[in-house]
Amino acid sequence: MAKLYFLYFSVCVLIGTIVSCQSTVSDGAVLKPTGDSITFSLNPKTTVLIRALFSYEDEEGREYLTFQNDEESEILVYDMDTRRHVKTITLDKEGADGVGVFSGYYIRSWNEIYIPCMMKSEIDVVNEKGQIWKRLAYAKTDQGKRAIPFAAGTRTPLTIINQKIYIPQSPNLSLTDKVMEDSPVTLMLDTATRQLSEFELRFPPVLSSEELSRGTLSVESAYGQCYDGTNFLYSFFFDENLFVVSPDGKLERKVKAKSRYLDRIYADKRVPSDLGDLAKTLCEIPFYGALIYDKYRDVYYRFVYPETEMLATDNCVDIWLLGRSRFSIIILNKNLEVIGETLFPDNVYASKLFFIRKDGLYLSTSFVKNPNFSDDELTFERIEMIQ
Repeated sequence: MAKLYFLYFSVCVLIGTIVSCQSTVSDGAVLKPTGDSITFSLNPKTTVLIRALFSYEDEEGREYLTFQNDEESEILVYDMDTRRHVKTITLDKEGADGVGVFSGYYIRSWNEIYIPCMMKSEIDVVNEKGQIWKRLAYAKTDQGKRAIPFAAGTRTPLTIINQKIYIPQSPNLSLTDKVMEDSPVTLMLDTATRQLSEFELRFPPVLSSEELSRGTLSVESAYGQCYDGTNFLYSFFFDENLFVVSPDGKLERKVKAKSRYLDRIYADKRVPSDLGDLAKTLCEIPFYGALIYDKYRDVYYRFVYPETEMLATDNCVDIWLLGRSRFSIIILNKNLEVIGETLFPDNVYASKLFFIRKDGLYLSTSFVKNPNFSDDELTFERIEMIQ
């Protein structure tokens, strides 16, 4: 029941002039598994079904792996070099320091950790002891729209630039017949003035507002977001284009970044009523996924999920939560030109668990169908980009 609730929770959370240009395709760049891996031991109360995972570098340059426990209200912290667990940030759900139900976080420092509440439009700022020292409300935009509580997960991280917090959003159902065309993808909260403004970018019209109100798979309006130090970039699951938005919310351009392994994007309007059937559908249908920026190599990685057929014996809930059996990654250069795409072997990597270091992209091999899978360990293999 806990896994099914987590599936339902994660799925629900999902619930100018534009210059178009066709990116060029080259086989010059590939992502190659190196065989080098790092492993973190998990305690018995922790599983690999992680809600959010981020690397963090402190002021002294020491690297940590941090992730939110899917079972407990806590953030676990491991030293990246020693692989040892060094601290647990425990968060109360209720009371004076209660943060409620949350999914995702942002660590600015050990004494400034941002926790977005899932039940109300509020961000709690806590120290490493879980004590709240600031609450930031963001109820309504300067255009009069109600803000939506959000998840600051690995795919849609919370971003802070100077005094502005950039808040991911989902379609705003309170907009009735103009949900898709009027829902901003991101909000900007100025913590000095408390002004809440909207990005120009809206959700692609994959579904009509009427279809959205009747129920969806939720991935139709899902997206991956990253910030490259200059602009925000968006990868919508059901759109082959990437969208570039400046930090002031202006839509700069869109760029086609089509996968060679994805001939079509899923267009069926049927939604399974059973959670097991829903998980199977989400593991099989073709669409795009997360977009991440590699600052060390100045490239972008766009995850792609080709059409896949699941077996009757597959645990589709766990497979979906970890990232599907088959995926590829498109590599784009700083000009958003496609310079390569790598299709990874089936059932080896958990594509939703990743981080980037100076020596490469790290993908988790803690995938339930990997023959070496262990629920006592969280393992990552270093992936090297070769041009």
